[in-house]
Amino acid sequence: MDTDTTLAERYVTAVARSVPVADRAEVSAELRASIADELDGRIAAGEDARAAEYAVIAELGDPIAYAASLSGRPLVLIGPRYYAAWLRLLRLLLAIVVPVAAVIAGLVRAIGGGDVGAVIGAMIPAILLSGVQVAFWTTLVFAALERLGSTGDTVLEWTPDKLPRTVVLSARMSDLIGTAVMTVILIGSVIWDRTIGWGDDHVHVLAPGLWPWAMTVWFGLLAIGLVVEALVAVRGRWNAPLAAVSVAASLVSMLGAIVLVWRGAVIAPDLMAQMRAASTPTADIVQIVNISITAVLGGILIGILFDAYRKLGLAREV
Repeated sequence: MDTDTTLAERYVTAVARSVPVADRAEVSAELRASIADELDGRIAAGEDARAAEYAVIAELGDPIAYAASLSGRPLVLIGPRYYAAWLRLLRLLLAIVVPVAAVIAGLVRAIGGGDVGAVIGAMIPAILLSGVQVAFWTTLVFAALERLGSTGDTVLEWTPDKLPRTVVLSARMSDLIGTAVMTVILIGSVIWDRTIGWGDDHVHVLAPGLWPWAMTVWFGLLAIGLVVEALVAVRGRWNAPLAAVSVAASLVSMLGAIVLVWRGAVIAPDLMAQMRAASTPTADIVQIVNISITAVLGGILIGILFDAYRKLGLAREV
């Protein structure tokens, strides 16, 4: 039967647009022949020519999907082959990049003299923009992989060795959440002290000389600890390098704080002057405060050492 009808030709043209130019003539010819065979069979069985043509085209389906089926081209942005790897990497990057970007944006704004509202106002766009950028570029890379394909084993290939230990995973997520909450509270408290102060008199506890370098280093150490916890939560287990990095960051942070306390570089000069004025020959307030802070930091340091032993033990179990 002659297939040079409006509906059939419209379908052939639509399919041809979605295949490579070099294949269009061959695909068009084969598709016309296929439609003609189907139409001949339906008309021979007694169907109306127009209704038969409509039914044949409807069965062939969307021309874009039909063209894709001929070339094997995927119709999804990221298919089953790479979806799991894409999701794992996206979660990991979001857990690392977004908090770090927010902290950096807030820190820069705080150093510039912004109040709490300005700091929060700087962090919110940083969270949104960094999240969008991470999602966009990660998805773009995997969409390209989906279309270009890959050969051989890569770090994206899943193996049974990558199975997380379920019994540890929930604990790791709890550690991550706890670390994230504590990091936000600590950084928020420091920024509040820097920008607003405490109480009706807006008392500043920390010395302004800590800004920007000492605070930048401390914020960086906190960020390292958060990143390590995120990596452990994603992996589902500790390993020796991650445990070493976590312990080293914590030790540097605590020991550095103790050194600064005894150098008199932590407490704000105005508050230090008030404590000296309140001191007596038998009760040096500054000395008492320094000893108290050192005792607290020392207790935290002991806890860090026990935590290091626990983490290294978990790393040896796998």
